[in-house]
Amino acid sequence: MKKIITLLIIITATAQICTAQSPAGKWKRISYTVVYEGTKMDTHAALLTQRPCAANIVYEFNADGTYRLNAAGSGCDENYKKIQEKLYSKTKWQLTGNSITIYAVSVSLGHTHTVSFNANKMTLTNKDETIVYQKL
Repeated sequence: MKKIITLLIIITATAQICTAQSPAGKWKRISYTVVYEGTKMDTHAALLTQRPCAANIVYEFNADGTYRLNAAGSGCDENYKKIQEKLYSKTKWQLTGNSITIYAVSVSLGHTHTVSFNANKMTLTNKDETIVYQKL
């Protein structure tokens, strides 16, 4: 009986690990909504009106915990690409349960969101912002 219970616990734990999703991979941002003084605004949509090339920027959540913006194939001008890539050059991510923290200096100084997955989309939410990515 003990062996059966132990086996069931191992199978359940393995199934949970196998079905847990990770943000690791390459993503395109499709929405970045912020709430300011009770008003919602999609800052990503606003950015695209000024820089349509930003729709082709790739956000890389690497397995080593680094989070990078890759604008190489975006078609944006070199100066913009250089500035944006530098902003993300030291950024990292850490997943704990269904909470993801994105930070540059320290986890304690980062932005923490609840992460959820639906098909090929990943959504990060907290009280002030919602960021939606689409898997490449």
